[in-house]
Amino acid sequence: MPNPVAPQSQARPYGEPGRPGADRGEALLRVVLLAYVVLAVLYALVTPAWQAPDEPAHYNYVVHVAEQGGLPELRPGDYPAEYLEQIKAARFPPDLSIAPIRYESHQPPLYYLVASVIYGLGEALLPLEGYLTLRLFSVVIGALALILAYRLVSALYPDEPAVAVGAAAFWATLPMHLSMTSAVNNDVLAELLVTFIVLKLVSMRAGDWSNRRAIGLGAALGLALLTKFQSYAAFGVAAAALLYDVWTTRRTPGRLAWGRALQYGGLMLATALLVASPWIVRNVTLYGLRDPFGLVRHAEVVTGQPTTAGYIAQHGWLGWLRAYAVTTFHSFWGQFGWMGVPLPTNVYVALGVLSGLSGLGLVAYALRVRRGAEALSAGTRRGLVLLAVWAAMALAGYLWWNTQYVQHQGRYLFPALPALATAFALGLRETVRQGRRLGLGALGLAAAALVVSGMLRGDVYVFGVALLAAAAALVLVGHWVEQRRPGWALGAAYGGLALFAAACLFIYLAPALAL
Repeated sequence: MPNPVAPQSQARPYGEPGRPGADRGEALLRVVLLAYVVLAVLYALVTPAWQAPDEPAHYNYVVHVAEQGGLPELRPGDYPAEYLEQIKAARFPPDLSIAPIRYESHQPPLYYLVASVIYGLGEALLPLEGYLTLRLFSVVIGALALILAYRLVSALYPDEPAVAVGAAAFWATLPMHLSMTSAVNNDVLAELLVTFIVLKLVSMRAGDWSNRRAIGLGAALGLALLTKFQSYAAFGVAAAALLYDVWTTRRTPGRLAWGRALQYGGLMLATALLVASPWIVRNVTLYGLRDPFGLVRHAEVVTGQPTTAGYIAQHGWLGWLRAYAVTTFHSFWGQFGWMGVPLPTNVYVALGVLSGLSGLGLVAYALRVRRGAEALSAGTRRGLVLLAVWAAMALAGYLWWNTQYVQHQGRYLFPALPALATAFALGLRETVRQGRRLGLGALGLAAAALVVSGMLRGDVYVFGVALLAAAAALVLVGHWVEQRRPGWALGAAYGGLALFAAACLFIYLAPALAL
């Protein structure tokens, strides 16, 4: 039976009749969704075959399930390092087969089981190549994930559609994310399931916990685990929700006791493992008791992949840290193909300025909340804590993975993209509405530093100074517009991101990867 915890104050769900801005937010969501579908379909159709990271290996997994009726086994030789480099360098020509590239065969099976059905239907009914059918399937899943991401942020800020729409727009127009959600892989289904789980957790109150709800969340966690191992972040968020509710209700008459919380946590974990157990048992039978997730076998198979230890030995710790930070930032925004198509340096500089302004705006927002200038409901505070845990879990996993292999790819942060998109939307909104002084001050200091350092070197970075001046002007204009027409400046900013995503596809990605 439900735990009788005294209810916390929490905003009603976004979209409830009478809620300010609900209809406008829903209308803007449809615009964002349409923009995403158009952009993602263009990415799916225009990006040359196999020119997304790991796409051939994911595709071969799907085809194996569709044609063999069972799951593949990851075996030595499934990561042909030399052949992979050869076929990538040749831009995957038709005379070089992708059949030997099978190193994703250790992945959990749910996406591939569903995709194999789509593949079979496409072969029978659609005049498309198999990889295109599966890419469009990814776009459909991405559209559903976008809607859930919007609902998640709406639950946090029900009275502020600019935040929810902004987060959805960032999610929908981030070029590298578009590239991944329009390719053949299991990432987007994992993102859909994890976002669903976090949405359910964020929408709860401490008094909403029950055995039935814990079992339902456990089933969703099991499905996420059956989709991608990196879904472990959802387990961390679920645990954080229980801990938060125990701590915040400890002095209330009907507090959520530790024993009850452990009961719910145990039910979630047991249900998740039960759902995933057929795959886990199969892996233990195939790979051994010490390898229930196939990760040990994967480490043995992918020999030839650059290791972090080797990179540090060659370039040193500082070289590794610099490469890690710079490449992560570049590939989070857009470094296409198999990391072989970066954007021009000046483009990354501009994206750095935009990211910096958003980050400073987020700091200004946090300070304003801390001073009490903006009140947050208990539900919003709880939800923001869970989003912070979500982002921290994704970052920790990314850091750990890079202690093993040189995998400086910002896309590994996408499992928590709704949380990162919320931070970006909050920061950008604050910059043009309340926190412009902090942004303008930082831009002025950065411009002065560039001028002084350039004069000392005898080579002023003119583009950088001009960019900072233009950014300051845009902040001022954006603030002026937002004061008179709320939402217009933010809408223009996200519209600009959509145009930028299209430019990345047609100006950089497609021409560079064409045979």
